Amino acid sequence: MPIVVRCFAVLLFMAWLCLAPLEVHGEHARPLREPIVTKVIRLDHADAEQLACVLRPLLTKDGRITAYAPTNTLIIRDRASLVKQLVKVIKGCSSDPQN
Repeated sequence: MPIVVRCFAVLLFMAWLCLAPLEVHGEHARPLREPIVTKVIRLDHADAEQLACVLRPLLTKDGRITAYAPTNTLIIRDRASLVKQLVKVIKGCSSDPQN
């Protein structure tokens, strides 16, 4: 894996740790009931930028999807259950149409 991709992945993970949303009740903060996750998905047979535009309306108001064109990768950050569903959709869209 190229050093640029590894550095990008580390920075993404650090940003996720720092920016994970919290519910605040009184003086104590606790995580949201459903965790927020970040998933990085490399696409082989679909265009990341086009797929990001199609999937963006399906996210929650706090969800984010970013296409990273140099590696044709999607970065999705949202509720765990929604991200899991989107990954299933993406795997169907990015499979080889020849098979």
